[in-house]
Amino acid sequence: MAKADYQELLTLPATGPLFGQLMLRDLLLPDLLGEATHDITYWAGRALARKLPVAEDQITTLFERIGLGVLTPASSKHHERTYLLSGTVVETRLANFDDPDFRLEAGFVAQSLQQTLGVVVEANATIERRKQQVTLTAVLDPKTPQPQAEHLISL
Repeated sequence: MAKADYQELLTLPATGPLFGQLMLRDLLLPDLLGEATHDITYWAGRALARKLPVAEDQITTLFERIGLGVLTPASSKHHERTYLLSGTVVETRLANFDDPDFRLEAGFVAQSLQQTLGVVVEANATIERRKQQVTLTAVLDPKTPQPQAEHLISL
């Protein structure tokens, strides 16, 4: 457990891809979790987003701040949001690992939108190696209300 809470950790100057982060995400976790890696990292992303609730327009800033890459909104429809994830950390992971897992990022987007919009949200990650990016597609179910975050972090 970190000595500081999550909000305090956001103020630290360390950003960008760290060798240790890549080793843990793409080498150690798959060895420890095996076939369950994708499912567990998705739910870990959702758990992390619950600790860092931000408004929908701040999700992109938060992604970059915590070193997950550059998240760019691509489209926004009533039942779907699409984001492009790129940047040095994404390019490095795609170039150096056979099966980089971006389900943590998908879970993070899903939970962030769910607690902001107050509806069920599920997300998926699609790797686009040629473009050196990942498409994160979040599907919204406006018929199923969910609790919204009471207090959002302001970045």
